[in-house]
Amino acid sequence: MYVILDLWELDRFNYKWPSPDLNLIYRNFYPTDLEKAMSPTPVRSVIAVQVLNDSEIETWHNLQLAKKHPFIKAVVGWVDLTNPNVEQNLVTLAENPLFVGVRDILDEHEDNWMLSGDVQRALHVLDKLQLTFDLLVRPRHLKYALQLVENFPGLKIVVDHIAKPLIKERVFKGWEEDMAELAKHSNVFCKLSGFVNEADPTNWKSEDFKPYINHIVSCFGPHRCMFGSDWPVCMQSNASYADVYNTLKDCLKHLTEENQRRIFGQNAAEFYSVKTLLKNC
Repeated sequence: MYVILDLWELDRFNYKWPSPDLNLIYRNFYPTDLEKAMSPTPVRSVIAVQVLNDSEIETWHNLQLAKKHPFIKAVVGWVDLTNPNVEQNLVTLAENPLFVGVRDILDEHEDNWMLSGDVQRALHVLDKLQLTFDLLVRPRHLKYALQLVENFPGLKIVVDHIAKPLIKERVFKGWEEDMAELAKHSNVFCKLSGFVNEADPTNWKSEDFKPYINHIVSCFGPHRCMFGSDWPVCMQSNASYADVYNTLKDCLKHLTEENQRRIFGQNAAEFYSVKTLLKNC
């Protein structure tokens, strides 16, 4: 089993986020912290995901961490998709078998940035190299995401954090319909992650998430959903790694063991083409 997570070192890189006011998570998080956090659960293999939106150095650093810590099976990194040399940069990174894809934090751009000519050209390179693209979006981005996925029917795309619906406010309209449209594209997957951070941080419970999780699983099917812990970000909502794992297990308990096994490991291993994970799923 595996988890998708972030790691950061505040004394190594200049992060815009997390900021000092986020006292629960404003500290360094190392692989050893992760091992301790996930020890109460069955998860023993992980995929690390970028935090910085302006540093390919962080991507290379995470690849070094993965080499040093074998339980980190792959890295989804950041690459400047608007760089004229993006193809060569991606080719160089792809020579490392631990590098499996790219993510960009779209909050830091104009809402329609993903449809710009430079980004579209870079995504064609991702497609050609058989790398993946993580869509870290909010509901307001989904209309643009729908246009993007129509342009790239062969590119493996995953929507992170179920697109961050307004769970605390119990909002479904718009998000519900747009996610159903995205799910019609067979190359698009969805991460069941980040949901605790969209709820009331002091008073959330599994029942808050079930309508949202059920909608995603119904639309995408158990074969295109994957678990992500969003650790350590989840700590902002007073949730440990184990809390997130157990909450999702509760939300998915109506599914067969086979489908749960897919969501908690096999789907991600297949999506990111991580052979070492497939052996354990």
